[in-house]
Amino acid sequence: MNPIEMSREVMAAISYTYDLESYSPSELRSLFDDWLSEIESLVIRFVNSQRQVDPDTIAVHLNLKRSTIIFILGKLVREGRISMHATGTKPDSITKIAGKGKIQKLRRKK
Repeated sequence: MNPIEMSREVMAAISYTYDLESYSPSELRSLFDDWLSEIESLVIRFVNSQRQVDPDTIAVHLNLKRSTIIFILGKLVREGRISMHATGTKPDSITKIAGKGKIQKLRRKK
């Protein structure tokens, strides 16, 4: 996936998060927040254990949809809990997504 497309998906997920807030009752939000908190911890733990990572790899590891992982990554970035940075002009250029202070330039294997 190219960096621009990934950025668009993250921004769309952030916008969708805010839209959902106005529709859900507080009991459901509480349950969702508990689940999301646990998944966020799993995502951060997995990311920090890898040399390189992308949303598809995380999705497979946690048995979640890619769109769910994009949503979670967007939330973690917005909260400053992870940094996500894509560089380069090639679609196979990515950077590691990791906890604060752990950004590393990487290239996918061809």
